[in-house]
Amino acid sequence: MKHFLKKIRQFIGKVRYILKAIDERKPFQPGESVSHSEEFLRWPLFERMRLAAQRDADRKHHREHFLNFRSNPAETLRSISSEDFSADRLLAEITSLSVSGGEVHLPAGRIELFSELRLASGVCLVGVPGRTELVFKNSDYGIVLKGNKEAVLGTSIKNIVIRHEGDNRFCAAVFVSGISDVLLSHVEIIAPRAVGFLLADGVSRTRLEHCYVSHAGLVGFMMIRDVRDTILQSCVAEYCGQSGVFLTDLKLPFGMDPLDFDGQIYHTSTVIGNFGPFAPEDPSPYRNTFTDCTFRCNRKMGITTDGVGYLRVVNCVIAENDCEGITIDNGSWGCHIQNCHIYSNGWRGLQHDVELHMDYVGTHGVMEDGSSRSKLPGVSLDNAAYTRIEENCIEGNWGDGVKFVRSVYGCTVARNLIANNNRGMNDSFHFFGVLVGVAERQHPDQFDFPGCHNRIVENDIIGRHHAGIHLMHPTTGNLVQNNLIIGALFGPIEDHDSAGNHIMFNGSDFSVNESTKGIQSKTQNCDHFDSTRHSTGVR
Repeated sequence: MKHFLKKIRQFIGKVRYILKAIDERKPFQPGESVSHSEEFLRWPLFERMRLAAQRDADRKHHREHFLNFRSNPAETLRSISSEDFSADRLLAEITSLSVSGGEVHLPAGRIELFSELRLASGVCLVGVPGRTELVFKNSDYGIVLKGNKEAVLGTSIKNIVIRHEGDNRFCAAVFVSGISDVLLSHVEIIAPRAVGFLLADGVSRTRLEHCYVSHAGLVGFMMIRDVRDTILQSCVAEYCGQSGVFLTDLKLPFGMDPLDFDGQIYHTSTVIGNFGPFAPEDPSPYRNTFTDCTFRCNRKMGITTDGVGYLRVVNCVIAENDCEGITIDNGSWGCHIQNCHIYSNGWRGLQHDVELHMDYVGTHGVMEDGSSRSKLPGVSLDNAAYTRIEENCIEGNWGDGVKFVRSVYGCTVARNLIANNNRGMNDSFHFFGVLVGVAERQHPDQFDFPGCHNRIVENDIIGRHHAGIHLMHPTTGNLVQNNLIIGALFGPIEDHDSAGNHIMFNGSDFSVNESTKGIQSKTQNCDHFDSTRHSTGVR
């Protein structure tokens, strides 16, 4: 807490420098009445960080360390034989344990259920690995772990295969809300109608290990609002209709039922807009960890974040997703992406025309293989602060390796191998190893000040990127240092604001003491520069 507040004080000390540097430049949008410096000062993310730190300090004495997971020991053991395995018998056994808690052991076999299965505190459902299958038909939720007036804790599900069948609408195979100390182990969800695992509102200290979701109608794993200290370990989400994982501070309008997700989605998309502003007081997923997971071949992103704090993604594979590999977006802070393999994302060949137009790239046309000309990066940051991208292998993505879209402050890209991205280079767009951009806002209330005080250091950036690192005008105060850059087509660094950024010791041989070695500016080699042919103008 003290360290966090110290960072805030340090930030205030930097503001004067930023204002001076930014106000000397022309505002990004012609005719805009608010300068970038004024916009930076009223950026609500800093207030969100302060409020989140205060809330965390207030409840600290109630919290155990999230790595010390313990479930309550079962006091009663019930077993169902294969001859007796039916929906009625399962419901009867669970109901009998609703007060005392205990374990229900299920046999190998398959049963169909036409209503949700609600588990109370201390109830553990245990199946035979890969051979116990529950099929939920036309029920919005399959298994429900939900607290009401009394807290629910110590519940677990192990070794269960779940199928969730019915019409497509927002619903979930496993729904967790208002509950603590949950263990979900070796739970496999096949083709859920919408979401595989949905965690929302008042969920803490939940552990998902060796869980698998494939072909979800929407999202494999989804976390909404106050979901804290959750661990995903060795989990997989693949071939989902949207993202593998989605973490969001989805707005809950005053007076709306927290379970009315259709109303909340409608409010977000119609009333405030998908790219609308975030409010500092909105609760958000906080201090969650993904480790040793795989998120691949999803129709949107591998991991999507929309306003999260202190997300850790470690030792994960994020690959072959049609849009970005991972996004850190819209009011996210303190995230850490480390030791991940992020590759072959951003082809953008599975998107519908309406989706491309919503992303402002529909007019650019498609390539011969049917994919959009505007490709997407492996890692994307947009309205984010204090995020670290360290020691990853980021390779073979169709757009940029790492992209700062707009309003990125105090983030670090360090000691990564960034190789052979720009696979989607075409006659309309080219892409970079690392791009520090200033994309136009997509909503009137969105923030789009230039990225500032970021660090891009000690990376190995190799292969046929248009430039190893590209900094757009008027980014300022960014440190670009000690990056080994080999094989770039235009030059190691393309900097359009060299006076405002600190660039030194980069290129194929950065041991030479030349502070601007490897830089190509807009005024140099200007015949290579065409503002319509880089990746920064669109998302």
